Amino acid sequence: MFKLLIAEDVKTVRETLARSIPWERLGIALIGAAENGEEALAWLDREAPDLLLTDIGMPKMNGLQLIEAFKARKPDIRCIILSGLNEFEHARQAIKLHVQEYILKPIDPGEIVRVFEQVVRELRQERAAREGGDAAARRLREELPRLTETLSAGAGTGDFKKKKLVEQALGYLKQSYARKELALSEVAASVGLSDKYLNTLVKEVTGMTINQLIVRLRLEEAARLLKDPAIRIYEICDRIGYTDQDYFRETFKKQFGLTPSEYRNEYL
Repeated sequence: MFKLLIAEDVKTVRETLARSIPWERLGIALIGAAENGEEALAWLDREAPDLLLTDIGMPKMNGLQLIEAFKARKPDIRCIILSGLNEFEHARQAIKLHVQEYILKPIDPGEIVRVFEQVVRELRQERAAREGGDAAARRLREELPRLTETLSAGAGTGDFKKKKLVEQALGYLKQSYARKELALSEVAASVGLSDKYLNTLVKEVTGMTINQLIVRLRLEEAARLLKDPAIRIYEICDRIGYTDQDYFRETFKKQFGLTPSEYRNEYL
């Protein structure tokens, strides 16, 4: 279940939201209903919510300030505004803060249910993608170290000389994969073979081509670096040998099911 925190200064509205919406049926656990922004913000130190439903006009800290404070500490939180202030400036600020929905008072339980059904659906899809990304990361960590072991055991190769050539090629890859100009021809030249013949040997042993191995090595290193918030994503892109950040983003998402930013947020 996804955790929801409500922030609403009007007691009758706060109680209505807490009691009249079938939160559990929606797959949501209501963890609290705060009467102002400061009280809501304090929840982050006790139990961080996945969802925030907040009014705009509250004492001590308004809803937009609360959302900004929440997102600074929990960037992936989903925020929904509930307000009677139908003003363009508030809506514009809400869009800037990536607010999920802007629901106007008076409260319409049906509208609230519809909004949260959609939000939960998106969260479940992201959770499934994240689990797929974690599985992909585990496969990368498991498969790459096994390549040398497979060669040493002699599985799937013709003779000792072929095994040694592939092993040398893999060693060269592990040392050079982060260089932007690295290409199959360079790897083949390092072991004195033609591009086509080396690719055939490597695929016979590993099940992957040279280019596929380069991508895997780069993405495994990117996944490791993304867990360090001090390293900017464009710096990671440069470190692993990519010059195009859009291409890096698309390649990473294809492998892990998440963009680099989404992957990083899971570990912050």
